[in-house]
Parts: sequence; structure tokens; C-alpha cells
Amino acid sequence: MKHKRSRWIFLLALPLVLLLASCGNKQAASDSSSNGPIKIQVWTAMTGKPATQFQQIVDDYNKSQKKYKVVATSQGNYNQLNQKIMAAAKSNTLPALAQLSYVNTPDLVKNQLLQPLDSFINGKNGLSAAELNNIYPAFRTSMQYKGKYYTVPFNKAPRVLFYNKNLLNKYGLSVPQTWDDVVNDAKKVKNDGIVGLGFDKNCDIGFTGIVQEFGNPLISQNLRVNFDTPTTEKAMNFFVDNIKNGYMETAGSDIYYYKKFLNGKSLFYFGSSSNISNITANAPQGFEWGTAAVPSQNGKRVSAIGGADLMMMKNISKEQQDGAWDFMKYVISPKVTAKWAELSGYVPVNKAAVNLSDFQAYLNKNPYEKAAVDALDYGSQPVAFQNYASYQQSYLNGLTQMLTLQKSPSQVLPELQKDAQQAVKGQQQ
Repeated sequence: MKHKRSRWIFLLALPLVLLLASCGNKQAASDSSSNGPIKIQVWTAMTGKPATQFQQIVDDYNKSQKKYKVVATSQGNYNQLNQKIMAAAKSNTLPALAQLSYVNTPDLVKNQLLQPLDSFINGKNGLSAAELNNIYPAFRTSMQYKGKYYTVPFNKAPRVLFYNKNLLNKYGLSVPQTWDDVVNDAKKVKNDGIVGLGFDKNCDIGFTGIVQEFGNPLISQNLRVNFDTPTTEKAMNFFVDNIKNGYMETAGSDIYYYKKFLNGKSLFYFGSSSNISNITANAPQGFEWGTAAVPSQNGKRVSAIGGADLMMMKNISKEQQDGAWDFMKYVISPKVTAKWAELSGYVPVNKAAVNLSDFQAYLNKNPYEKAAVDALDYGSQPVAFQNYASYQQSYLNGLTQMLTLQKSPSQVLPELQKDAQQAVKGQQQ
């Protein structure tokens, strides 16, 4: 797995990070030398193969020019990155750039830790209107907070439907288009001990998109909370009832359902496209599978997107700001984001990259990736706001209670409504 779900620990600890940061009044600048290139430190939450893949992007950039030298440092997983950020905030030694989720933006801005990017995007070395518009809308929206730009999209993974070709062929089934199709297929295989569809244990990101398919976002762009509504309750009852009936299930102690999927325990698996590499690497001999669009509801299809962005920290020198922006712009350029997608399995962040002939050739050779790229046309990311960490943990806990049948949606959703309203209270977008 590229990134483990320890991001929750990171999010919960963010208020402490910000408190520590407020103890100082200036961040230490990244190393630079008048006798050499200006050093731009980038802290990431990538380890193992992803860290090596990102290093290729960094090496390419450093070879492409001589003014700056980007130094990428893996801080472990998101939990370990959080610990390093806490220490750096206290000692004023934060890096020039960090790989963080855009949902952290409001809290970081509130505590004056992020450098706005408007002057860079609109500056001499900025983005043209065409380049900006080429970034997929879901990413372009999350780059901004209260009318200002603060991030650029980096490692992004939409939700897709994984399907077991062997089982579909055996039972004469086709790839489902709707959630009702999934249930109808599940009914045909249940007596043979096969589940229709499985979810990861922590499937909050995916369900944010699913509920939107059923009628409304859990929290709208103007911060209206929609947990305790008929459409949300209808959506949750649909899945809770199908779990009760044995047509769907969650991964439980396995955490990620792709393990059961590979063992032939289900027709379908609903999960992040980042698991394509895991399934490719671990599929047993003779196991045939594919990826498809997430099922739709009432003609509406939404793929929730997870992942992280690159953010520039405040109070670094002007030279380092220029270098940090130069690297950010490089990372989201069509050829580079396409190469990153080919190396890592994440998706390109702009349409121009997808349209490159070399990337189209890559998709032809790697058809599993096509569903994830196609999902960008109907991809969505939740709105960010201050106190997102407390809201997200409450949402995750409530969702877990419902999907593990500990409590019914009618019991959980009113409490989630109150928690979310408290989280967004007094805020404006």
C-alpha cells in the first residue's frame, strides 16, 4: 500500500502542530549557499517504492536546471511526518514544501503557516489561463481556500470498481453499471458463499462520493451539513441492508478488502485506484480481473478522490519561494505529471497530460489504469474547512458503526449532523 491510513493520526494531531507553530514567529529557511544552487527541502509521507519513484521526478528536475536543488526527504508514513512537523513547527525549521492533504489548508492558513500562491500562479513564471483550466476541476477547486490559491495537486487516486473476470464469466454476469446491478448480481452468487461487493475497513472517502450520488454532498460547498436528511439516510440504509443480507461486506481486520477479493471471495471490490499496484503484484496465477467506473445511482456517478497536495510554507526566503514554486509548477506540467502517473500508478492532474500520445500508449498497455483516469471527469473531493480533523474522525466512527451493524443510520446520522454543524460553525467559504 502506498500510504497507510495513519493519516487520521496526522489529522487529529494537527491542532497540536499548529499550537506549537504559534510558539515561534518565524520559520527557519532551507539551506542555501551563494556558491551553489538554492536548496529546496520537500518533506513527504512516501516510503519504499513510492519514495524511489518520486526521487526520479526530483532527479529529473535537478538535472533540468542549475539554480535550485530539490532535496526530498521521506518522513515515513503520515503519522511520522506529523511528528516531524510538530518538532519543526516548534523549532521553526519547517521545510519549503510539504506533502499534505488539502483538507489541512484552512487550519494551516489560520495559523499563518502557508504561503499563498496567487502571486506565483499569476506571475511571470506562473500558469496561463489554459494551463490552469487544464487542471481537472476537482483538483482546481481544492487548490483554493477563501479565494486564494495555497496548494497544487500531487498524488491523487480516484475510487474505481474492481471486478473478478473469472467469476463474472462463470456466472454469466457483466460489469454492473448501477448499485442495483451490484445487488442483483450478488443475489445470484450468495448461495455459493460469494459476496457481491466488498469495502475497505475505512471507506469514508468512498462513501463521501456514494452519498453524493444518492442526492447530496455530506457537506456542501457553502458548508451546509446534510447528514440528517432523507437522501443520506436512504443511501446509508441501502448499504446497511445489503450488508445485513450478506450481499456486501467490509474488510474488517484485513483493513483492505483487496486481499479477500484476490482470494475469490467477492465479485467486486470498491476501493482506491492506488490498490491497482497491490492487486497486480499479488494476484494469483490464473486470476483475471479488471477495473471499471464506480456504480451510479439515479443516473449520477461520482468518484471520490483521495491523496495529497504540495504546499509552500511561509517565512522562507524569496529565493526559496521562487524555487519552491518552480518545482511545484514542474510537478504539475503535462509531461511530468504523466511520468509520475506512469511511475506511481496515481493519476495525472491535468487533461493535457492524459492527451499526450505517450500516455495514451501507456494506458493501452496498462488497461487497469484507464478507469481511474476516466473517473477524473466525474471526480469529486470534499470541501475543506477549519476543524476538519474532528469532523472527519466523527464521520469515520459513525460510518464504521453503521457498516459493522453496531448502530442503525437513524441512530447515527442525527449525531453526525450535530458534530458536523459544530465543526463548521461560524465559518464561511
